[in-house]
Amino acid sequence: MEWSRRNLFLALPALLASKYVVAEETAQNKTLPSHIYQFDDLPVRNSGKLIYRGILDGMLFEGCHVSLHESDLAPNSIPHPPHRHRHEEMVLVVEGKLEFTINGKATTVGEGSIMFAGSNQEHGIRNPEESAHAKYFVMALGPENQ
Repeated sequence: MEWSRRNLFLALPALLASKYVVAEETAQNKTLPSHIYQFDDLPVRNSGKLIYRGILDGMLFEGCHVSLHESDLAPNSIPHPPHRHRHEEMVLVVEGKLEFTINGKATTVGEGSIMFAGSNQEHGIRNPEESAHAKYFVMALGPENQ
């Protein structure tokens, strides 16, 4: 079959549309799958002061990177010094108390409280208690390494 310029021009939208569908299907295959995460099955890392359970880490359908982990922080300790990064971060206190520092201002909060650190805002976490552990979830939205 010979293709005229006119036939090629008429076929172009269909070719472009099929390329978009293939790209969308490929993106869907690389997104996080629906899944049940059993807490007792999560891998545990223990650094002495911090017990860390990674829960999920990957891309959402629209291309946003998301990660979620649970932390158990020993009394009177920090997981790392205050820092900043490109991605946003939310922290939900599940048990105990935490001191959140955002841009140099510290606030102590209890169970059910949430800290949100916007992109490139300096933030830090500290367990101010002398004898009680603090447990919390951290969700990061956006690229980790930028």
